[in-house]
Amino acid sequence: MKKFLTAAAGLVFLALLVQGALFAQQTTPGTGDRKFDAQLKRINEEAKGDPGGFLRRLSERHGIPEPEIREAKEKHGLDDADTYMATTLARRTNRRVGDVAAQYKENKGQGWGVMAQRMGIKPGSPEFKQMKADAKGHAKHMKSMAKTKKKMQEQEMAKARRQGKKIEAEAQRQGKGQGQGQGKNKKK
Repeated sequence: MKKFLTAAAGLVFLALLVQGALFAQQTTPGTGDRKFDAQLKRINEEAKGDPGGFLRRLSERHGIPEPEIREAKEKHGLDDADTYMATTLARRTNRRVGDVAAQYKENKGQGWGVMAQRMGIKPGSPEFKQMKADAKGHAKHMKSMAKTKKKMQEQEMAKARRQGKKIEAEAQRQGKGQGQGQGKNKKK
């Protein structure tokens, strides 16, 4: 019985260890700044609601063509926060998004803070603080856009329901008296 319990405990421990390793691979490595990391996490969450809008906004905000951003995201398998950081660093360092993404993938375990440092943006510098503020603004904008989109969809649904009720009422009004004939006993 002891061998069985020991084996079961070992399997549970191993399963938790593997699950933790998989989770660690799925999250974006940090910047070294907790608040910045939280903003990136929000960007990831909000972008899932409108992926096309996320890329469009990123393109407009940084002046980088949307196809270039999309290509880097797809080619290097970036999540939305990684795409945001690659685009931001590309603009601030005058590089292509794909080049920044490729360099990040080569050194993925080190995180975006190290990448920014290698590209000349020191933690705590005005540029780093501006990147952090931009991420916060981007996340807030995406959240407000999602709320607006949801509200518009609700309004459209309400309008469609009202329209459906009008059509139904009109059909009942026009059909009044119809269908109340004599049935089988009707004269031809």
